[in-house]
Amino acid sequence: MIIPSIDLLGGKAVQLRRGNPDDCAVTVDDPVALAETFARYGEIAVIDLDAALGRGDNLAVIERITARVEARVGGGIRDHARADRLLRAGARKIILGTAATPEFLAKYPADAVIVALDAKKNRVVTEGWTKATTDTPVERAVALAPYCSEFLFTVVDREGMLGGTDLEAVRAVVAATDRHVVAAGGITTVDEVVALDRMGASCQLGMAIYTGRLALSDAYLALLDWDKVGDLIPVVAQESGGQVLMHAWADRAAVRETLETGLGTYFSRSRQERWQKGETSGHVQHVREVRWDCDRDTLLYKVDQIGRACHLPQHGCFGDTWFNLAHLEKVLQDRLQHADPGSYTRKLFEDEDLLKSKILEEAKELTEATTDRDTVWEAADVVFFTMALLAKRGLTLEQVERELRGRHGRRR
Repeated sequence: MIIPSIDLLGGKAVQLRRGNPDDCAVTVDDPVALAETFARYGEIAVIDLDAALGRGDNLAVIERITARVEARVGGGIRDHARADRLLRAGARKIILGTAATPEFLAKYPADAVIVALDAKKNRVVTEGWTKATTDTPVERAVALAPYCSEFLFTVVDREGMLGGTDLEAVRAVVAATDRHVVAAGGITTVDEVVALDRMGASCQLGMAIYTGRLALSDAYLALLDWDKVGDLIPVVAQESGGQVLMHAWADRAAVRETLETGLGTYFSRSRQERWQKGETSGHVQHVREVRWDCDRDTLLYKVDQIGRACHLPQHGCFGDTWFNLAHLEKVLQDRLQHADPGSYTRKLFEDEDLLKSKILEEAKELTEATTDRDTVWEAADVVFFTMALLAKRGLTLEQVERELRGRHGRRR
């Protein structure tokens, strides 16, 4: 994986040299917008430097990010209350360093935890990289492997210096554990990204991408298996809710354009030219994420489709829109803006007390249902009115799903 990192200091995204808060090389004012851009490449990392340094936190910003994109979150997680809150806010995994003891980690499922191995001069450092320990990264990895799914190994001496990382140090940690290793600190070139990938490690990127020394799209393209697929790679476009819209082909330039602009772009084999979906029809695809498959020879574009995807009068190339909760959510969001005057849906949106009373009424009827048919009927009513309330408040099913996932990852 390629994991772009957003380090938060005072509510802004920053890049520090060697982790020194007084030596800030880059500042980005809108970390939420940055997160949405980075998310096209997959999961991102969010690190709360204020919390790590014990001088405040950026929880409000983090919660806005995790409500929108898939993120692993770390920095200053030293008690269960903060860990639980981040998981409930939608963090895919939490990253623990200072608090990474067997006793603390044992309270969480291993697949929800990443252990940070932050090293200066081959010794683990904690408390925002300010306190040295006697443990080497390899020793810490061996001891804590049973309690986590991944290690984030940061070569602090190289952090933010754009001088390359310590590949041999990473190799030693990879060899010491069967857990996945993500390397960070000084990674500057595509060659390093490829070298880390070949040894079985992912990379977490910071300063190099903020300063333009390394383009994320270059790194992403370098890890695809072009030798197997040739000049074109197959792409499947999928809408939220899971509906497959279309299959097409893309060359390197089309994939790069998709990643950098967020607009679905492909290559036409019949016309022998690159084309952007919707450039003539207006039916564009806003690409939220580009994922490769396990062999890295096929791509999945996760898209928000405007209009229909197919050239025929149907929504997608594999048939028309099926009804599911994602479809209902879109209908409710549309009716919130455009419901006919006098319609029942508009009445619900305009009178929140009525909407809340309907949820209570239908929930009571659900608990009193005695037959399978009545139970399903009343459950559907509860779902409909609940989704109407979410739409009215600007919330989504995806946020509810992340809350449920966070509950799964919380303390045993």
